[in-house]
Amino acid sequence: MTERNLLQQLGRSTRAMYGAFESRVGHPLPRWRILTALEALQPASQKQLACHLQMDPGALTRQLKQLEAERLVRRDTDPADNRQTLVTLDQSGTALLREAAPQRQAFFRQALADIDAQELETAMQVLRQLELRFRDMAAGQD
Repeated sequence: MTERNLLQQLGRSTRAMYGAFESRVGHPLPRWRILTALEALQPASQKQLACHLQMDPGALTRQLKQLEAERLVRRDTDPADNRQTLVTLDQSGTALLREAAPQRQAFFRQALADIDAQELETAMQVLRQLELRFRDMAAGQD
């Protein structure tokens, strides 16, 4: 059996977090991220939103179509540039964020409970280093 390395464990932990978040909050984490980003950025073009979320534009479009069908977001052609689609959070989307906010906060409190502050800071430093390294790698830098 091969020993797991940090990156493999990071992937496993991320997948477990996604499942736990949906179970506790009642909404998939990718959907939650889109809605909260829209709350902060709105209106936003799909291109801006994909960049902000670091999400594949095609995957974002699929998510947005579903959110639009559920009347949580609106997508409209940008009147200033008809090649762009502007996305805004609908009132139902805002209400969903407000209603689920306590469960989200409880999820984070429970997930991080009893973890030493110094251990959390060390983990954050390592994760920030990895993020920067991954961005450099994606950009073709050594």
